Amino acid sequence: MPELTVAEEVVLIALDSDTGGGSARLGLDWAVAGAAIVELALTQRITVGDNDVVTVVDPTPTGSAHLDAVLTEARGTVKVSTLLRRTRAGALGHTITALVERGVLQRRRTWLFGVIPAHRYPAVDASVAAETRAGLAETVLDGQQPSERTAALIGVLHAAKLWRRAVPAGGRKRVRKRMGAIAKGQSISPAVRRAIARTRGAIAAMGASS
Repeated sequence: MPELTVAEEVVLIALDSDTGGGSARLGLDWAVAGAAIVELALTQRITVGDNDVVTVVDPTPTGSAHLDAVLTEARGTVKVSTLLRRTRAGALGHTITALVERGVLQRRRTWLFGVIPAHRYPAVDASVAAETRAGLAETVLDGQQPSERTAALIGVLHAAKLWRRAVPAGGRKRVRKRMGAIAKGQSISPAVRRAIARTRGAIAAMGASS
């Protein structure tokens, strides 16, 4: 299977592998939108300047419909916060659809209170999410030096307050502190750090207004 994107890994961490619940989690749409921007920065399709302005440096299609849509939105002069607002509405749905198409998740229709249609997305193979969590545990709990991609994933998960979902073992305070340190560490390039910081700010602002 091709490498998962950061956005796809965030979704797998957020959802319950058995029940497929969790897609309505507060702030998850912002986190997935931010993860897509982080992915584009990691793959050097975009850069993010000191003024938070996004610059497209490689417009070559990525092969992911959602990432390509974000890349298109990034053309011109746009700040990270604006790009997040423009793309967050469809970010979660598009990423879940990609995981369903790749055979990682399945879409299961259900009913809330017996009358309201809804969907859950249980895992087809729970080992995919388990492998992602194992890598996170090695970094967060065992002190393994993270790659920039792993550090970026941890940064987005920290911004989304998904500490317990990401690393179920270990004390909550210890995990939160370690993830925060990695999110600000030198393993992540300045452009990726800025994208993560703006994502964290958008989630915090949403929480304050809710």
